Amino acid sequence: MYILQAIDVYKKFHRLEVLKGISLQVKKGEVIAIIGSSGSGKSTFLRCLNRLETIDKGFIEIDGEIMVQNNADGKAIYSPEKDIERLRRKMGMVFQNFHLFPHKSVLQNIMLAPLLVKNINEAEAKALARVLLDKVGLDYKADNYPFELSGGQQQRVAIARALAMEPEIMCFDEPTSALDPELTGEVLQVMKDLALENRTMIVVTHEIGFAREVADRVIFMDEGVIVEEGKAEDVIINPKHERTKAFLSTVLMAR
Repeated sequence: MYILQAIDVYKKFHRLEVLKGISLQVKKGEVIAIIGSSGSGKSTFLRCLNRLETIDKGFIEIDGEIMVQNNADGKAIYSPEKDIERLRRKMGMVFQNFHLFPHKSVLQNIMLAPLLVKNINEAEAKALARVLLDKVGLDYKADNYPFELSGGQQQRVAIARALAMEPEIMCFDEPTSALDPELTGEVLQVMKDLALENRTMIVVTHEIGFAREVADRVIFMDEGVIVEEGKAEDVIINPKHERTKAFLSTVLMAR
């Protein structure tokens, strides 16, 4: 049983075809790392999975429920909005640039979605937020505001905020790319801890070491297609395709 299936997904921005028939099936508890050069379609694909972007053609199913499929003309038709919203709650999203509310405290940032979307009471929301802050090592920052935190701390709060909705799948869109190198490790450690909890995770990343250590499967994308996928050791240590080899040699030489 797959918790997520995306089959033959296409996406254009005007005349530029960004995704050219991408397919991915994810099992519950699996950690998928998606690697590739900037502009290869990685982030667009991730955003299509939870309908932050709409697709032009293809099929996406989450936890056994269809989010989008093709009509008789081969064009994507989405399920009703109320069903989409429910399915989107099954996917937590962590972005590059945190997207925390600057006028709310760390605790309030985490409490907001459970209060508004899940309609739990304030005491429950506060208790949940404190548990999650402790999980990401920031319980002592509950009353601070985002501007008082380092980039790494803000990203850990963003992870806690995504976890507050208790998603079935956690998606990370290059979560360390906006961070200084010395702050990257603290965010990656939180993500490693989440992987040890058998959480389903899809991670778009340039952190090849993290992908090798944590991912069950690595997918290499280039120019809107999946060029190579397999076990982390196979793709990263012994890639078969020349495009994969060229990308990895460039990335590893830069470090």
